[in-house]
Amino acid sequence: MTAARRSVLVLSTTPPLPRDYGNRNRVHQTVSLFRQMGFSVSFLLYPIDRDWAEEVPGYHRQLADSFDYFAIVPNSRKLHQNARGYHHAIDEWWDDNIAQQLIWLSQRKKFDVLFVNYTFLTKAFEWAPPGVIKILDTHDLFSGRRELFEKFGVAPEFFYTSPEQEKVALDRADAVIAIKQSEAVALEALTTRAVFSLPYWDDRSLQTRMDPDNPGVYDHNRPLRLGFLGAHNSVNIVNFQRFLSIFARYVVLYNIPVEVIIAGNMCEGIAEDHPFARKLGFLDDSAEFYRMVDAVVIPLEFSTGIKIKVAEALAWNVPVLATRDAFDGFRAYHPTQNAPTLHALCEMIVAVAYGEIPPHELAWATRKAGIAAAAAHERGFAELQRWIDRSLGPVVRACRELLSCLDQPLQELGVDEVVDRAGALSRDDAYRPLAGPCAHRICQTLGYPIGSWGMSQKIFQPDFDLHG
Repeated sequence: MTAARRSVLVLSTTPPLPRDYGNRNRVHQTVSLFRQMGFSVSFLLYPIDRDWAEEVPGYHRQLADSFDYFAIVPNSRKLHQNARGYHHAIDEWWDDNIAQQLIWLSQRKKFDVLFVNYTFLTKAFEWAPPGVIKILDTHDLFSGRRELFEKFGVAPEFFYTSPEQEKVALDRADAVIAIKQSEAVALEALTTRAVFSLPYWDDRSLQTRMDPDNPGVYDHNRPLRLGFLGAHNSVNIVNFQRFLSIFARYVVLYNIPVEVIIAGNMCEGIAEDHPFARKLGFLDDSAEFYRMVDAVVIPLEFSTGIKIKVAEALAWNVPVLATRDAFDGFRAYHPTQNAPTLHALCEMIVAVAYGEIPPHELAWATRKAGIAAAAAHERGFAELQRWIDRSLGPVVRACRELLSCLDQPLQELGVDEVVDRAGALSRDDAYRPLAGPCAHRICQTLGYPIGSWGMSQKIFQPDFDLHG
């Protein structure tokens, strides 16, 4: 008999299509990874993006056709609410409509994994049926977010919470995914759950990019074209406005042959006009942007999460001139990828524009950083896949059945805790009278030949095979 195909239900506030924002690219990445593992993928969208506010976008049909099951959970409450206190409580954005959809769907479809995007939706795990593996993709670290914004004189936006409340969310999951290693370390300090670092890498990597008649040395007839593609949020707008104000002085002082091309709906938030800057507005296709620039500039003094646009540029083999904060989560191979300050970044741009940093250096650093980013992604994916395979494998399933047979609580236990607890109880003489019935139940439930209590001892061996 052919084994049933494994299945995952993904819950997200943003869709994986179209791939016009960083968070959508991240959701697309994780959905693609599950498909790569052979899962059938169902998707629940609780939309909070602007393009869902007043209409059903035209790409809805493409979304619906992309999944085994797709549904939209209607919002029953006001979105993007400010915190009632100094921080958001972890469930302050929760909508009971999501719970109703989860209850309804779980009565009609079986899922092996519930995959939740963002910590503020982790209450969904409370409606996961027994035995369903619960995985959280954090996207960002939300504790310390308000404090970071205030340090730079910026009002907090989106969701921000305390470490104590973030821990509540993390502990609901069986596994937690961080988008970069530094955030994985921070999350490991908050929870005992398994934490994985899965950096973003663009699966459209290494697409053919025509060299935009790069002269190597630039002049005012053919200036150095620097690009920034970003969404409308305070991190992008505040950082880029500060960069433009500083860089304007360098343009005047050094008469730099440079053109800064700004794209994305962040253009709506950049009120100032500079003679060296050009705003393109929102682009349907980012490929157009990457083909027209000589390099991207990512001048962030503060941010959270990983910069998806860094990975996109590296995937297109476009050099990245960035601050240290912007390149965090990627391995830097050249000072232009790791500028300590905005002023240092501006000095490097001057050097690139006048040929003091030759193009072949930037090209080499771009290739090396891209290879390293792709390798980090592959390592993270391999580790996560091993954990998922183990969590859905016969050992963990048998351990769950053993604990259930012994009337032990399961809902609050992580996967490793299930195995540890079952291992301890299987060697506890107090449960010896239940040995036969439990071994029979384990084999019957998992579809294996009927065994004995000795079988339940075997499940903790590395070479465990119930057919053996």
